[in-house]
This record gives sequence, structure tokens and C-alpha cells, in this order.
Amino acid sequence: MTKTSSAGTVQLRYETIRNLTSPEEKANGARSYFANMPIEELLKLDTIANLRDYIPDHPGKQRTLTHKAIGETLRQKQDRFIQLSGGITVSATDIEIDDNKKIIAVRKGSIINGAQTQGEIRMLLDEIAEQGEEVPQFHARVEFMVDPDDEFVVETAIARNTSTNIQRVSMYGKKKYFDEMNARFQRTFPDKQLSKSETDTGEEFVDTQRVLQVLWAMMPEYLLPKSKRSTAEARLKSYKNRNYCLIDFEADVLTKDNLRKLSAERQEAQARYDYFVAMVGKVWREYLKWRHHEGWKGQYLKEHTRAVRRKDGSLTVADGVIFPILSAMSQFVVLSPKTGRWTLDVPAFFEDEEMIEAAREQLSGHDGNPMLMGRDAAVYDTLALIPKMVLRLAKRVGHGA
Repeated sequence: MTKTSSAGTVQLRYETIRNLTSPEEKANGARSYFANMPIEELLKLDTIANLRDYIPDHPGKQRTLTHKAIGETLRQKQDRFIQLSGGITVSATDIEIDDNKKIIAVRKGSIINGAQTQGEIRMLLDEIAEQGEEVPQFHARVEFMVDPDDEFVVETAIARNTSTNIQRVSMYGKKKYFDEMNARFQRTFPDKQLSKSETDTGEEFVDTQRVLQVLWAMMPEYLLPKSKRSTAEARLKSYKNRNYCLIDFEADVLTKDNLRKLSAERQEAQARYDYFVAMVGKVWREYLKWRHHEGWKGQYLKEHTRAVRRKDGSLTVADGVIFPILSAMSQFVVLSPKTGRWTLDVPAFFEDEEMIEAAREQLSGHDGNPMLMGRDAAVYDTLALIPKMVLRLAKRVGHGA
């Protein structure tokens, strides 16, 4: 399997290609193309950005019924393969199309969905080469997702490969990963509980993935996993990468009890897990407070930009506006040295209205688009200034300055 395409540029032949970029993709600086390509062209692409390579390539692994079904279609129904196959999805940072030569130059291209199909195609072509026969001329349908955001590429790979974020919640629920959090959550919300399965869809269930997003958004800075990213960039990850919030939580659950890990790693994972359990109800209450805050009334939020939804006299503000606020409020999340308890310690003279007005200004600066606001690290830095100033004032007051 080649490991080079995602490191540079590869040229692929195609039969037809169409630009099907949506307005939403354009707004995010992304593009989307669909192409019909000769099957052998797929072997020029690597699978580095995929969740897994071709499974039978790994020691001890064999072809599953799914692999065999793909292989049978490739051999027996080549004229119907493009219809019977789910297709291939390829991520790239850029592409250039030469419609005269029918060639597409793919920059940093990697298959993010379809590695098993690629593996079966390789097996077929190897068989044909051994027999000295000509390569059959039939095509696969390929979706090219051009996006400059590497993290979103990984998130897409997770979503496309698993359909499984819901299945992950079910799996983690069965492993009891959420049990302690749920018990603590019900102290604050006795009529609610965290969803632990894809069948937990009633009014009494709260979306566990959303709760984890909020917990990551409000996590104190010193608990955030070490990274080259700025604090603001690390925080907006909770808004941008819902899937990561679940996967990173699992990593902490596993690391804190893994004796083969370094003691420092286990301690960091345990500290974050303790925060998750202790603060789960408090941060969710904070999320609901800002999402439905009466202070948003009169701020001229627009429904057509999806910044707000109004129903029966109440309103719900978009997460793109709320998550930078929650990130700022993380300044007030503290572990008491006296009691050893986590709490949201907001000084009495902090005014919600100031935060709302500042957030409204940021929304206006992003053309009223909450998605763009929620994806801008500068917004997180700006709103964080408010609680920082309040804390400085509280310190001065406490010292009689």
C-alpha cells in the first residue's frame, strides 16, 4: 500500500468529474467533487487519513464476508460495480483539474472511506497481473473532499467510516464508561439521564456527546491535553470536533487505569476524568442557562442565519455563539484547595449582560453566522478577557486594593 500520496501530489485519470460544492462548503473554504475513475487509479492513493488500512494486510487478520462480497462484485459484476459499491471518499487539501487531458492533480490525498474496497481492487489486479491478462476497464465513483482543515478531515473519516458515533456511545455505555458521570449528573437533573445507547431517545435522555463537548469547552486550561495549539485553538476543538470529544474521553478512561502508562500520564487522565464526573451537572446547567438566557432578547439575533430559534416565547441560541462563552467561563471553574471539590465559582459582580453584549459583537463581526463565530479562535480569546478582568478585580478587592 502506497504511503506517499498524502505527502505530496498525485495525478489521477478520470472519465468524468463534477463540482458539487454546496454553499455551506464554500462558506467553510471547502469544495466537493465527484468523479468516475478507472479502478486502477485508486491504487495511487494512500489511506493514512483513514481509521484503518485494508484489514487483511494485518497479521492474523483474514478477509471477512464484507471483503468477499466486494471481491465477488469486482469479479462477477464489473459492469454494475459502480452502482453496487458505496464508492470511495478521498480527502485532499487541494485539487487541480485538467479537463483536456482528463487528469486531476490531488494535493495530499488520502482515502478516508473505502480502504477495504481499495484492498480488494488491489487483490483483483494482482491476480490479473499474475495471469498476464489485461486490466479490465470499469470504474469506481470517487468523492473528493477538499478541505484545508486537517482536523475536520479526521472528524469526517470517523463519521464516514463508523456511522458510528452513536454505536460508540452504545459500546462505551455497555462498558460502563458513563456510569459515574450519569450518577453525578442526576444529582443536578434527577429527571434526566445521559444516553448510553442508540435506543436512548426519549425526553428523559440527554445527548452524552453534547455533554462531553460542553465539559471539554469549560475545562480549566491546565487540564487541557498538552498540545502545540494555542489555548483558544484547543478550546474551539470542543465545538468543531464533536467526535474527538468522545474519543478523547475514552482515551482518558483507558489511560487512568493502564499501569503500563507513565505515572504522569495516568495522573493527568485521572484528573480530567475526576473533573468530568464532578462538573457534569454543573456545566450542563451552565450550557442551558446561556443557551436560553433572557438577556438575548432584544439583541436582534436572526433566525435566517440560524443564530437563534424562537418558539412559544422562548429562544434557543446557536452553539457557535454559546461555546465561546462557555470557554470563557472556564476561567471560573476551580478545584477548591480546602474542600477538594470542583465548582463554578463566579464572582458576584460578574454581569451576564456584558458577556452577552460582547458575544453579540463577535457574532456581528462574523456576518451574523454562528458557525463562523464558533470556528474562530480569536473569538475565544476575546471573550476570555471578560472573566480574566473580573478575576483581577476580585483579587484586588480581596486584597483591599
